[in-house]
Amino acid sequence: MYARAIRVFAVVFALTAILSLMPAGTASAQSSRCFPETNQCIAGPIRAYWERNGGLPIFGFPITEQRQETVEGRTLQVQWFERDRIEIQADGSVTTGRLGADRLNQMGTPFQMGNKLTADPGCLAFRETGHQICGQFRAFWERNGGINRLGLPLTGEFQTQIEGRNLTVQYFERRRFELHNGNQVLLGLLGREVLSGNQGGNQGGGQNQACAGIPAPINSAVEPNCARIGTVFAAAGEGFLADEWVGVYITAPDQSVFGAPFQVGADRDGVTEVVTFDSSVLPNDSRIDGVWAVTFEGTESGRRAIAYFRVLR
Repeated sequence: MYARAIRVFAVVFALTAILSLMPAGTASAQSSRCFPETNQCIAGPIRAYWERNGGLPIFGFPITEQRQETVEGRTLQVQWFERDRIEIQADGSVTTGRLGADRLNQMGTPFQMGNKLTADPGCLAFRETGHQICGQFRAFWERNGGINRLGLPLTGEFQTQIEGRNLTVQYFERRRFELHNGNQVLLGLLGREVLSGNQGGNQGGGQNQACAGIPAPINSAVEPNCARIGTVFAAAGEGFLADEWVGVYITAPDQSVFGAPFQVGADRDGVTEVVTFDSSVLPNDSRIDGVWAVTFEGTESGRRAIAYFRVLR
């Protein structure tokens, strides 16, 4: 059972690797890049922006086609992603949506001016909003584009429950920062949340209960982290040496371990290439119940990253 899943896992990755090695001339900015995980494609300026500014860990997979929408009174070409909305402005520039502000409004807790006009030690304060950024959130904000890409802070840090986990979070104009595993900053799935709210949808209370108890990822990201059998799960690890080769293996709920017959490369920032696992090859019975894990292990550094997910029947 698991060996067959690993073989599919390897074939999908191999195809991705071949495409990534094509000469630049064969993959122009206008060509499409498609994702079987969500059956959506990206192309043109939106694809170029997605790839240039962090790709999957920063934006997630596309969840709609590129389309025309009215945003803050302007008619724009936009495309929604799991973590963001990328917009083509009238002058041709590409920006991202103010999803942090949108999500606060949806939840009935719109932005309120704070009182932090003077920063605490080690923090940055912003008179425009009266809030500050500190610690790991400040470091992530400065490293990933600051005001231009993430916006100003709209709240301070606070505790909340997301997907069954108690997390420290902070909202910015364009994003929600989440602190996982005590030291890992991840971006919230605001694209999915805001789009669902705009459409009058919900997150599925029954599925949320079934998805409770999934461990927090360790130096990794997996999308989705809980979904029904037949879903293609995609994962990436971080924290490796620049250009390091990284081994990959899967641990099934019964603790059986199956190594993938390939290694993936880490980029200059220590983030691995994305690997996928096609759950459609699994049996639809109790053998899939429980938590699965994709583990990345550096061949030089010995560092590990682990992404946990659950397959639902």
